[in-house]
Amino acid sequence: MNLEPFTSLVLYGIFYLAILIIWWQIRNYLKQKEELKTQLIRKNRTVRNYEVFINTLNIQEKIELPEPVMIMGNEESDLELTIFTSLYCEMCQEICETVNKILFAYEEEIKINIFFKKQPVEDKNRFLYILHSIFLVQGTKEFLKALNFWFENKNLEPWIIAAEYNMEENNKKFTSSNEWFTQNNIIATPSVFINGHIFPNEFEKEDLYYHIEGIIENKE
Repeated sequence: MNLEPFTSLVLYGIFYLAILIIWWQIRNYLKQKEELKTQLIRKNRTVRNYEVFINTLNIQEKIELPEPVMIMGNEESDLELTIFTSLYCEMCQEICETVNKILFAYEEEIKINIFFKKQPVEDKNRFLYILHSIFLVQGTKEFLKALNFWFENKNLEPWIIAAEYNMEENNKKFTSSNEWFTQNNIIATPSVFINGHIFPNEFEKEDLYYHIEGIIENKE
């Protein structure tokens, strides 16, 4: 039996597979390098514009925000970040990832208030109540894990509402805070506030982490 054609085919397959593996590694390297470059550019941009950002932020109207439903980080901090977000907003995933990143780096230096926009169809709010239950019973880390899972999968199958969760009482809290935002004509999500001042339109929300980093580092 002549095995030469089969051997050639195997060798060709191995060669082709090796090329694919090398290309995959090169592509990942280039992608990571580009991401690092983008992050560096964004950080340099915010560092250069720190004074401009602070001055612009401070001339925004200061709003007395409603009592927060969910608080993360250091409740005693004088740096307060407030996020009005939604589970059904395409742009909200990035801002929630940024919150996670801020907490990882500066949990003791910042207080973060989270408000969620309720949906007109009550069935859609079931996931909001599950997340709130996770936050109250299991804490910030598990809540952020579940929130990330939601944005990736659009379900919360690994989690359920805790038996002790008071649906009626907490539904009223979410309804009350949502009414406040509606009455104050704050409808868009995500909406971001720093110490009660709305995040200036002149700046990109994608740079929020670096602006918070700048505020904290310039306080020290």
